Amino acid sequence: MIAAGFGLMLAWLLYHRRPELPQRIADSLGGFYHAVVNKYYVDEFYAAIFVKPLIEGSSRVLWQGVDQGIIDTSINSGADGAREFSDAARHMQSGNLRSYAGWIAAGAAVVIAYMTWIGTR
Repeated sequence: MIAAGFGLMLAWLLYHRRPELPQRIADSLGGFYHAVVNKYYVDEFYAAIFVKPLIEGSSRVLWQGVDQGIIDTSINSGADGAREFSDAARHMQSGNLRSYAGWIAAGAAVVIAYMTWIGTR
């Protein structure tokens, strides 16, 4: 309760009664004030040593190398292969029963010719 009252009184003094006082105090402390305001530059140091290299490595190795280079390429290649196969197979399915009968007759002729060739050897 006493600390809260002291803080309220100090804030009233610094920001209401004498608003120029905080700037004068900051100017008198010089570099120490800037070090404290910037939290002794710990965040900047941590970001430079750990965060930025981790983000760069993740972007280059994991995202561009593994995700785009390996995973996306294999999925896209499989999809392209399936599309090419389906485009080729689609021409065989015309919906024309005579065409289907012709394919069956041609296949049967190939099987009979193969069996005959194997039987004569």
